[in-house]
Amino acid sequence: MAGFTARALGLSVWLLVLLSVAPASADPFFVKVYGRTYKVDPRYPPNDLKGPTPQEAMEALPADLAQGPSFKPSHEQVLAEVEERVWIVRNQLVGQLEKTAASRQWRNTGSDTKTVDQEITGSLGSGAAQTHVPGLQQLYDRHRALDLLVRELRRSMDLPMRPPDAGFSRPKLAPEIEASYRDQAFDPLEAYYGFRRVKAAFRSGDVALLARVTHYPLIVTGRVRRTIRNRDQLVAAKNTILDPHIREVVANSTFETIFVRDKGMMLGGGEVWITHDKAGFGLGAITIE
Repeated sequence: MAGFTARALGLSVWLLVLLSVAPASADPFFVKVYGRTYKVDPRYPPNDLKGPTPQEAMEALPADLAQGPSFKPSHEQVLAEVEERVWIVRNQLVGQLEKTAASRQWRNTGSDTKTVDQEITGSLGSGAAQTHVPGLQQLYDRHRALDLLVRELRRSMDLPMRPPDAGFSRPKLAPEIEASYRDQAFDPLEAYYGFRRVKAAFRSGDVALLARVTHYPLIVTGRVRRTIRNRDQLVAAKNTILDPHIREVVANSTFETIFVRDKGMMLGGGEVWITHDKAGFGLGAITIE
C-alpha cells in the first residue's frame, strides 16, 4: 500500500504550521456545514503569511458543503464527512505537488528538491501560484479551507485539535465492537482508520487515491474475474474497480455494522473486503455481479 513520500509529509507539516497560531483579535464568524451552523474562530499566523484572511480562505470551501441531508446529522457525522473530504483533498494535493515539482518548469530552475518544494509551497501560501499552476492553487486553497474547518469542528466538540496521523478522529467504540476485532488479533483502531481511508478513497472516485489504499494482488471476482497485481493494472481497470454499485456499498457501510473475521472486514454482502497485511488494512478483494 503506497504511502506518503518524505517530501509529501513535509508539505503536510508545513500546512499544519500555517494553521497553528492565531491572533487574539481574530473575529469569529459562522459557516453552515450539512445544514448545521458552526462558529469559526480559526487559529492563523498573524504576521508571517501573505495571503487571505481566515474568512477569505474559507470561501474556498466546496459549495455543496452547506447543503443539509434529509435528516439532521449529529456533530460526529458532520465531522466524519468533513474529515473524509480533508483526506481526499490532502492526498490529491500531495500527488499534484509531486507532479509539479517534477515538471520541466521547476526542474529548469537549477534548484535542489528541497528548495523547489519551498518555492512551490511558499507560492501556494501567498496565492502567487495562481498564475503558473492554477489547478494546484485551487486544490491548495480548498485544502486550507477544509483544514481550518475541521479544526474548528474538533474544537467545538472538545476533541484534540490535531487527529492521529491517520487523519481521522479517534472513535468511541463499544466494548463488543472492540472485542470482535481483538478476537481476530486485530487492533480495532488500526482497523477503523483503514476502513475510513478505503471509504474516503472510493468516495473520491479517484483511482490514484484508491491505489494508495489497495493491497496487491487485488482479487476481483464475479462477472469480471482478474487479479490486479500493481498500481498500473489498477489504473487500467479503474472503470471496473469504481463500479457504481461497489461505491454505493462502501458509502453505505459503517464501521459499527460491518462483519469482521480472520480475513478482514466484509462490506455489504461481501462485495468488498478490507484485508490486513504487515502494512495495515487496505482494499483486498471485490466482487462485481
